[in-house]
Amino acid sequence: MQAAAATSIGTPDLGRQRGLVLEQRQLIRELRLLIEHVAELAAAIGTIVAAARAGRILTSIPVIGPLQAAAISAAIGHIDNFASAAALRAYCGWAPQITRRGETLEKAKRTRGGTRTMKATLSFVVGNAIQQPEGEWARLYARLVPRKCSYDARRQRSVGKNQVMARIAGQLVSTIYALLKRDAELLAQCAPGRLPPEPELYDPAVHRAHREGRYRPWKPGRSHGVITALPRRADT
Repeated sequence: MQAAAATSIGTPDLGRQRGLVLEQRQLIRELRLLIEHVAELAAAIGTIVAAARAGRILTSIPVIGPLQAAAISAAIGHIDNFASAAALRAYCGWAPQITRRGETLEKAKRTRGGTRTMKATLSFVVGNAIQQPEGEWARLYARLVPRKCSYDARRQRSVGKNQVMARIAGQLVSTIYALLKRDAELLAQCAPGRLPPEPELYDPAVHRAHREGRYRPWKPGRSHGVITALPRRADT
């Protein structure tokens, strides 16, 4: 086998061999240069994200890194561009498209809209989230898969996990919207010339309490008017 390989693999032409070695050396140098460029860009992006309020808010969510935060910030722009969390979910391509017939739910699937960058970024973020067993998103994934997915006995695994991942992506987008919207309202209330307060970051304890039923709304509840029944006046 070794004798056959020595005569059948490669080229015996000396000039061709030198050309291949030269080409290989140049490709290796180009690859190393690209790796250096990527590392330099990642370091610059990390510095910019750490200095921006929106970047600090996004990276406070454990499953979002500096590069993902930069992509999300660049795609969203200002949070006031979106009237609600549902509008942001639709822009990100993770809003459900529901088909109904009368009162019966016929079909629910992810909409085809949204930007390609946000779809890819959130797919990466959700994949990272479900692989962190101590995180709230992974706990939610583990709880929903047996309930929402059917079990394939032949392959011995659950099928239809994409709908659970879409659910987690939707909640992640809602969390991003709530944090950025709250910070935008905080900055709007700050007087011109005054140093703005520190942004409110993601708190896992608040998230855990929310999932356990101890919900705390972002905005204070509205005080409802009290209706007082006055005694009837006797007819004169």
